[in-house]
Amino acid sequence: MLTSFKKAINLYTRYGLNRISYNHYSNTSFSSSQTHNNNIKFNSKNDLFKTSNNNSYQLVVGVEIHAQIKSKEKLFSDIYYKYKLPDSLNVGSLDGCIANSRVSYVDAAFPGTLPVLNAKCVEQAIKTGLSIGASINQHSYFDRKHYFYQDLPQGYQITQYHQPIVKNGSLLLNLKDGRQHNIRISHIQLEQDSGKSIHDQSSNYTLVDLNRAGIGLMEIVSEADFRSSEQVGLYVKQLQQLLRHIGTSDANMQLGEMRADINISVRPEAQEEYGTRVELKNMISIKAITGAIDAEAMRQIEILESGGRVTRETRGYDQTTGTTFHMRTKEDEVDYRFFPEPDLPPLRIEQSTIDKLATELPELPEQMLERLVTQYSIPRHEATVLVEDRRIVKYFEDVIAFGKAKNINRQPKKVMPWILKEVFEWLNSRNETIDRCPLAVQQLAELVDLVDQGYLSSRTGKEIIEKLLDEEQNKGGSVKSLVDSMGLSQISDDSTLEQLCKSIVESNPKEVADYKSGKQRVFKFFVGEIMKQTKGRSNPEKVNQYLKNYLDK
Repeated sequence: MLTSFKKAINLYTRYGLNRISYNHYSNTSFSSSQTHNNNIKFNSKNDLFKTSNNNSYQLVVGVEIHAQIKSKEKLFSDIYYKYKLPDSLNVGSLDGCIANSRVSYVDAAFPGTLPVLNAKCVEQAIKTGLSIGASINQHSYFDRKHYFYQDLPQGYQITQYHQPIVKNGSLLLNLKDGRQHNIRISHIQLEQDSGKSIHDQSSNYTLVDLNRAGIGLMEIVSEADFRSSEQVGLYVKQLQQLLRHIGTSDANMQLGEMRADINISVRPEAQEEYGTRVELKNMISIKAITGAIDAEAMRQIEILESGGRVTRETRGYDQTTGTTFHMRTKEDEVDYRFFPEPDLPPLRIEQSTIDKLATELPELPEQMLERLVTQYSIPRHEATVLVEDRRIVKYFEDVIAFGKAKNINRQPKKVMPWILKEVFEWLNSRNETIDRCPLAVQQLAELVDLVDQGYLSSRTGKEIIEKLLDEEQNKGGSVKSLVDSMGLSQISDDSTLEQLCKSIVESNPKEVADYKSGKQRVFKFFVGEIMKQTKGRSNPEKVNQYLKNYLDK
């Protein structure tokens, strides 16, 4: 059976069922001559666009997020689609697999096959709903959404148009200026993903890879509660963080695991009714989302300012030119002919199932943020950075807790700078996660203690941490042993430092005279000379104390 299936897929490839000529797009324009009036300015204090004519416009945006559900198998088939090949065998599929190798008979829409709902995907949708304070619909069902495209073998998508599984949630945004803005989430519906059209491997054809076909999606639909591109960007980021945090989606936008459709309109400030809505399709980065919203808002304002009318249409975004382009008008929109999916029974969810899943939810990001600020007395903006990845929060708390059995009380404010600067710099430069960081919890804890005890200076500590963050140089031993072997322990001996400071002062009479005449900046010269002679190992507090004593005589 598997052999015959592979033959069928090969026929699909060989005889053009997965090849669409680019002539199909010959009548579609992907360029745009639109330009934006630089006199239109956005005021972030009142969330209004202002024109040179002193007219004010408000932006109104709703967002639809499509997030791939984290599950080993697809929504309606038992294909284990997360399998990855070694890089040497990767032949160009979206997920590291050979093209069309993660496809079942159901995914390829073979006649006579029937969908079977993956319970894990249902549970993940329920968890997502609970995490945004939504209601779980205990009686929902699936619909068929009909349209033709080369990467949709069935000719329809199985979705939840009429009775979605989740309704009426919300997400609270923490804006940069300290304000909070609540976004209502209308519903979350389960649906299957399509395949992927590949345009860059042939100059004459579009190729089709069905590995993605049938993967479970959560379509997360907001109300039109956004009033700036910044709010939308923050919403996408916070939602991405939430989905990763509770483990319901990896939400990697670069891999297409999270995509956004944006519905946007503008209206004069005093107008209550919404303007004509334009949809921006398939945004796959936060930068593209915010850029597209601003570009489209200005385009619509220019039309209204010139006395024109905005047309309801679907548009794309060209990041190179920073403009949106026409894809299709409302008249071109497909009649999807929704009707209930006949091959799937209604989905009934017991309250006991919902209650059980609620107990499995981890501490949510907002709860974690408040706890970190309260428990460790760290600034909110620093805690916000940690909460972006709960694994980093665990790393931070493990460093704080290490050695407590020996009555070692490590101050959080002394741990934070090392994580926020040195550790984050290592993670960002390599695009790695904290799990791959060679700096062990006990090593960072020991480093913080050595600096706090004065055995190691902060400056030398940075030199040590660079070696500990180098996988080849970090052998996993104690930090003190490494410091001693490199001869980098801090000089704190009083008599040694006092004699050194005295010698430096006596050797530089001109600088002493300058200092005594009121040139306080010369003090840094003396500190620098001390540090130069000791290669940065002198205790800075004691150096300052002894220098002051000699210079102020």
